[in-house]
Amino acid sequence: MTTSPQGAAAPTFEDDAGYDDQRACSLQAFDGPRELPITLALNDTPMATLLATPEALEALALGHAFTAGWVRRAEQVEAIAVSNLRHGLLVRLTVAERLARQAARHAPREASVSSCGACGAAEEAQLMAGLVRLGAHPALASDALRRGLAALERQPRRGQHCALGLDATGDVIALGMDIGRHNALDRVIGESLRSGRRPEAVLVSSRCSLELVQKTVRAGIPTLATLSLPSALAVEIARACDLNLVCCHRGRRLALLSGQPA
Repeated sequence: MTTSPQGAAAPTFEDDAGYDDQRACSLQAFDGPRELPITLALNDTPMATLLATPEALEALALGHAFTAGWVRRAEQVEAIAVSNLRHGLLVRLTVAERLARQAARHAPREASVSSCGACGAAEEAQLMAGLVRLGAHPALASDALRRGLAALERQPRRGQHCALGLDATGDVIALGMDIGRHNALDRVIGESLRSGRRPEAVLVSSRCSLELVQKTVRAGIPTLATLSLPSALAVEIARACDLNLVCCHRGRRLALLSGQPA
């Protein structure tokens, strides 16, 4: 280990041979995570386009439709169909026409390429939509959360974010994997809506932003745990909503930043 002029330890590497030049590697042989534009539509109305991993799209679409406020119950989605577009995929959710019209009136007026879709919101109030007080509920027990962290560590993520839905004992009851952390959480929420089993907590392999708090609160899940530090705004809103927000500090220690002790 060498030391920088400022006294900070500099990383050392196994060899100093320079770069492993893979510029000639074909895209077909590249073993990175997949990412495609995924357009979500209610009936024939496109609502949002996400950059997402093109797998388990039914859960992603249902979870995003729910957390975006397009639908309030899984039963309101009559069918989900996936078809090809020129560059990506279209996921069409069939709903009552009145729901499609109502959702379209509140949809962002600008295109968004973020995984959460919030960057296209026309007004600040749209970012805060669906936020309610959950009511005091004890945080997931620390030993149960550590059990979830061990399960997260066993997931082969390879460039993707992972979200786990945990029951009260820390067992995994829903899994979401995606190149976007918001999409991974939407997948867990969508899967829980389909199964009828709401997690006691969700654990996400990322930092925490406002959108993760909003989605968790809207889904009625009492505890959100993330590996890295949340934003100050995320903590503020979590406290206002009685959400148990836990920073896991990369599995080294658990910090309860809002909510109720277990």
